[in-house]
Amino acid sequence: MNKDIIAKKYDLITSEDYSMIKSFQLENIVKLANSDINPLILQGMLKLIADTDKWKSDFFNERKRS
Repeated sequence: MNKDIIAKKYDLITSEDYSMIKSFQLENIVKLANSDINPLILQGMLKLIADTDKWKSDFFNERKRS
């Protein structure tokens, strides 16, 4: 992957804004978990957060390779 894109993703993931967005997303997931929503939807929402959180490790792995 392009180093510039990885660096931009790292900047986003480590920002205070992302922290706040993630917190709101997790609160929403907890609310939805107590409803009758399809569990696959919740799983997808959590997967998206996990994939985004992976950007941080992608950045450090790329730095190690360089």
